[in-house]
Amino acid sequence: MGTFDLYACAALTVFSAVTTLWFVGVLLRDASIIDAFWGPLFVAIAWVLFAVALPNVGAAQLVVLFLVTAWGLRLAFHLGARNFGMGEDTRYRLWRAHGGPHWWLKSYYRVYLLQGTIALVVATPLVAAFRTTDAPFLVNWLGVPIWLAGFAIEAVADVQLTRFRARPDNPGRVMNEGLWAYCRHPNYFGDALQWWGLGVFTFTGVTWWSFVGPLAMTLVFLNISNNVIERGLLKRRPDYAEYVAQTNAFFPRRHRAVADDTRA
Repeated sequence: MGTFDLYACAALTVFSAVTTLWFVGVLLRDASIIDAFWGPLFVAIAWVLFAVALPNVGAAQLVVLFLVTAWGLRLAFHLGARNFGMGEDTRYRLWRAHGGPHWWLKSYYRVYLLQGTIALVVATPLVAAFRTTDAPFLVNWLGVPIWLAGFAIEAVADVQLTRFRARPDNPGRVMNEGLWAYCRHPNYFGDALQWWGLGVFTFTGVTWWSFVGPLAMTLVFLNISNNVIERGLLKRRPDYAEYVAQTNAFFPRRHRAVADDTRA
């Protein structure tokens, strides 16, 4: 199948999924359900592309299908377990409070369609994987260890943060241990690294645009996600400013200075 046909299938999948989630979110009065389904959205894209390209599927496509499914389901399980029973996320509650009586409709394009559009841009490695039936070159296989490194970083960072929050002496404290001592958002860094691995794996002369997705994901983390989270943390935790001064936001490196305590 051609690039346009594959992207049309991906777009139809995303549109159907986010529209369904919007209906559910309106009924539950919880727009933040889109967050838990961010990973499965890509899993759905990958499996739909697998189904439509089935006659031409080879080992490379199966590798991509497995990697994306593992990433998406792990992320969904983590976010679902973390947010279960917590109600709508604070960010979405604020948007709802300022969105007026028609927020239920505004949320469709301000939350669901927006995230669906971003997902379509990020998904370029998935489309690239099914665009060609050529076997990967040796250099393409470097994408697999890059992906594995990113998967390990993201998973370990999530586990470390979950355990940190569960400790009874930690309410109000800033997480600056483990991987979080090297950058303020190691989970985002690991996530982006996985997509760069997929970009490397699916890059060819025909699918040179496979890197558009990883680049878009990285830019979203650097310019949107980091800022949204940190604005709230800086307001709620005075010591977070010290952590910001010591620690890179995204790319890991050693502390510029070490504080003995980061209690709020």
